[in-house]
Amino acid sequence: METKRFTKEEIEEAAKLIQSGNIVAFPTDTVYGLGADATNDEAVKKIFKAKGRPADRPISVLVSDPKAMDQYALEVPKAAKTLAEKFWPGPLTIILKNAQKFPKTVTGGKETIGLRMPDHPVALEFIAASGVPLATPSANSTGRPSPTRAEHVLEDLDGKISAVIDGGETSFGIESTVLDLSNPAHPVILRPGNISKEAIEETINQQVFSVEEKAQVASKAKHYEPSIPVYIVRSSFEKAIHEMTKQGEAIGLLASDEVIAEYKDSVAETFSLGISGDIKAANRNLFNGLRTLENTIATVVLVEPFEKGEHSFAFMNRLQSAANEKSI
Repeated sequence: METKRFTKEEIEEAAKLIQSGNIVAFPTDTVYGLGADATNDEAVKKIFKAKGRPADRPISVLVSDPKAMDQYALEVPKAAKTLAEKFWPGPLTIILKNAQKFPKTVTGGKETIGLRMPDHPVALEFIAASGVPLATPSANSTGRPSPTRAEHVLEDLDGKISAVIDGGETSFGIESTVLDLSNPAHPVILRPGNISKEAIEETINQQVFSVEEKAQVASKAKHYEPSIPVYIVRSSFEKAIHEMTKQGEAIGLLASDEVIAEYKDSVAETFSLGISGDIKAANRNLFNGLRTLENTIATVVLVEPFEKGEHSFAFMNRLQSAANEKSI
């Protein structure tokens, strides 16, 4: 399957595939998503088969209009509408009580549903053209780094899905913040993203709780992992590179421009996360860097941690999963 830059006709053709019960990958503002008609149980099952996704994991639903919140959720709290007004379209998934419009394959048997309106013209046009809300997880095989380019989708899912709309590289590079507002008195961030806890609290003037990061990876289930080992450099790059070189590893270095400039002659491959301290660039480039380096001569990836800045929690959440908490 080949991809191409999107056209209006391509979007309309892809929308017809959705209406026929097929699954289509498409770009969003965060990562590429794999969409199916969220009201069609058989279509949603195709997502699980293509991704190798556990059947008990719920899938968020993408919509093209904020008014969909009232249609698909029960008891929409004021905080949800306030957040949608500020951050939709954008990288915020809001979990609310389900109005029973979706099959259990979408909700994972839960009484809640996650809704999001993506900030991407192709995604919004595609959802609107499809005429239905789209059940949309990331368009990768379960456990792999999320896709930020159409070619990443094809690496994992070529031959398993009906089409890919190639809209170029995504802008945020990591998945959305997931906020559970099913209990409005106790909002909880289930997954960090580019909309920070502080920004949410400021918007709704209410304390927001976070699921402990360790709890999210306690099971050791693979998530975001490339095909070669990843290590977070907690010591020094000089020490890490020396140790890996001594072990005969071809090192892929995923780090800031400044670190790469200093150590590029001591490693086999490099990929930039951006300038030092630019956490938004680091988030945008993390998955692309992991996927790019795994397809080089590198046998191991050393990654610079970014632990300062408003969005650093989201970066470290993905990186610790990709490294399976391995550090050096």
